[in-house]
Amino acid sequence: MLTKADDYPIHQTPDPIAYAQSDRNFYDRYFFHGYSTDGALFFGAALGVYPNLNIMDAAVAVRIGDRQYNIRASRHLNMERMDTQVGPIRVEVVEPLHRLRIVVEDNEHGIAADILFEGRSPPIEEPRSQRRSGPRLIMDITRMTQLGRYSGWIRAGGQTVTLGHDTVLGVRDRSWGVRQVGLRDPQPMVPAQDHQFHWIWVPAHLEDRGFLFYLNEDRDGEAWNYGMVVAHDDGRVEHLPGATIDIAYQPGTRWPTHGTITLADGTRIDLEPQARFFMTGIGYMDPDWVHGMNKGPLAVGYDEIDTGAVGYVPPHTYTQASTRVTMTSPDGSVQHGHGAFEALSMGPHARLGFTGANDGA
Repeated sequence: MLTKADDYPIHQTPDPIAYAQSDRNFYDRYFFHGYSTDGALFFGAALGVYPNLNIMDAAVAVRIGDRQYNIRASRHLNMERMDTQVGPIRVEVVEPLHRLRIVVEDNEHGIAADILFEGRSPPIEEPRSQRRSGPRLIMDITRMTQLGRYSGWIRAGGQTVTLGHDTVLGVRDRSWGVRQVGLRDPQPMVPAQDHQFHWIWVPAHLEDRGFLFYLNEDRDGEAWNYGMVVAHDDGRVEHLPGATIDIAYQPGTRWPTHGTITLADGTRIDLEPQARFFMTGIGYMDPDWVHGMNKGPLAVGYDEIDTGAVGYVPPHTYTQASTRVTMTSPDGSVQHGHGAFEALSMGPHARLGFTGANDGA
C-alpha cells in the first residue's frame, strides 16, 4: 500500500513505508514537556504511531496551579503515518530537528493550544537501549532528546496562559523501536517474574548550558541504561561518565522530594522538585487510554486531576515535577536553573529497599 510518505526519500527497506518491521509492538513517538520558571504552569504532550496495530493516539495535559486538565484522542491509522492529527490534536514539523508545533483545536472540553517548540541544544542521540524478559526482547529503543523553549498559548479551565519564549522552558524527544503497546501478551514469559522497572530522567536548563541525566536500574540496582549529557550554548556536547544520583523520597511513596547528581569531577547538582504533573494525563499507565489501544475509528476523552488530592496509588505513581536546579562547581561557582524530575519505580529494588509492586520509602 502506498502512502504520502512514499514520495519522500526515506525508505529503509524494499517495502512501502506503511509496513514497519514485523514486531507488533513497534512504535514511533513524539513527546514534549514544558514549564514556566515560576512553577505555575506545566504541560505535556505526546503523539504515538503504532504501524503494526494500525493505531495513532495523542494527548495534551496542562497543570495550571493545582489542577491538571487532560485531553486524549485515538484513531485508526489507516496505514497513513504522514497525517499526524488525532481528533483535535496535531503535531507539525516546522523545521526538522529545530522547530515543532503542537495544536489543540477548539473542542467541547475547553482545552485548546497553539505551541511552538524551538531547540536550544542540538538534538542528542542517546545510545540504543535494549531489555529482555528471559529470551524475549521487550524493549529495543532509539531516542533523540532536545532541550528547548516554548512560545504560544494554552487555554484550559477557563484560563488562557501565554507562553513566554524566555520563561517557558522544557524538552522534547523522539523515540522509536519496540516496547509494550496495546493489549498485553496473553501468554506471559515463564517462569513468572515480578514486573520491575526503575527509571529516573532529569532534563534541565542552566544559565549557559543544559543537561540530560537518565537512568534505568534492575531489581539489584544495576544500571542497564544510563547517561549524563551536557549541551553547552557554544555548541559543545559532552557525554560524562561516572555521574551518580542520590534521591530522597516522600515517606510511603516513590515520589522524589530531593535529588543530588554528582559528577566525576566533583560538580554537585541539587534538584528541588516542586508541583507534580501526573503522566496518566498523556496516557502513561492510564487503564482507559493505554498507548496503542484500539478505541475505534476515533475517540476523544477528557478528565481533570486535583493534583493535591491524589495519593500514591496506581495509575498516579508515575510523575514529573517542575524542579529548581542548583549546580555548584568544584571552584565554588554556582549556576541556577530549572528542569523536570521524572520518576517511575515499580517492583523490587534491593539498594533502595523496595520489595513489593508499589511499596514506598
